[in-house]
Amino acid sequence: MNTEPPTGTPAWNQTPTEVLSWARSDPERKFGLPSGRFTTPSATASFLVGLILMGVIYGGIWTVRETAWGSMIWEYLTGFSGIPIPIMLLTCWSTAIILLKAGKISTQRRALRLRFMPAEPGFVLSVATVDRVIDAIEGGVDEPHRFVLLDRVLTALKSIRNIGRIADIDEMLNSAAEADEDSMDSGYTILRGFIWAIPVLGFIGTIIGLTEAIAGFGGVLDAGESTVDILALKLTEVIAGLKTAFVTTGEGLVAALLLHLAATFTRRGDERLLDDCRQYAARNITAHVRISSAESA
Repeated sequence: MNTEPPTGTPAWNQTPTEVLSWARSDPERKFGLPSGRFTTPSATASFLVGLILMGVIYGGIWTVRETAWGSMIWEYLTGFSGIPIPIMLLTCWSTAIILLKAGKISTQRRALRLRFMPAEPGFVLSVATVDRVIDAIEGGVDEPHRFVLLDRVLTALKSIRNIGRIADIDEMLNSAAEADEDSMDSGYTILRGFIWAIPVLGFIGTIIGLTEAIAGFGGVLDAGESTVDILALKLTEVIAGLKTAFVTTGEGLVAALLLHLAATFTRRGDERLLDDCRQYAARNITAHVRISSAESA
């Protein structure tokens, strides 16, 4: 499919060679993980990658926790009533989803470089020739239905082969494009939920911190004429509670902001992929369709 046939020899008469493999190019399948559909990562795979990422971060900081800066970072990752830990878990899981999505988008774009239509001048796509195009795709690509472009094209071509309605190919491709757009949007459901949940966890930390601060302030009032040292200890509890409130809120908001920006750029890549697939199908499939008089009747 990616090689030019000898002059005068139709491309479909050549022995097909595999030029694109899902198993060797998909970032999940390459490591033996469950693979999601098209550009949507598997929840299991993204969770495992997120756990690995979290383990690397915590493991790296744990090894230097005895240093001044390492101790400070370790506190921000594990202290403050433990709220940073679930925030980090959802952040790492979301990061894994975005990274896997970016890799799967890159894999999907490889199909756009394929040229599976015969190179003969004036080639016409009809009921008589559609099987040759289908064979070229299936012979040159491992698991072609795993690629959004090839799945869309094969669905339309096989519909022509089965029912012979070449006049409806553009409608079939448009319908498949709309279904792929809905599928792409649903692939961000979990990510949107995490981006919403992360600042909520920060606000829960705010409630916990303010509760501790109020309790500590009550202790200051109850101390009455206690010594300065006791008052200082009670005020320290108040400050610690306020610190928990502000730090957890800040961590949640910063993490949600960064993830939202990363998800926006990733979604743009998804949208560009679908736009390019639509244009590719129009140039390489619809443009070659010719309706005979018998078919138009």
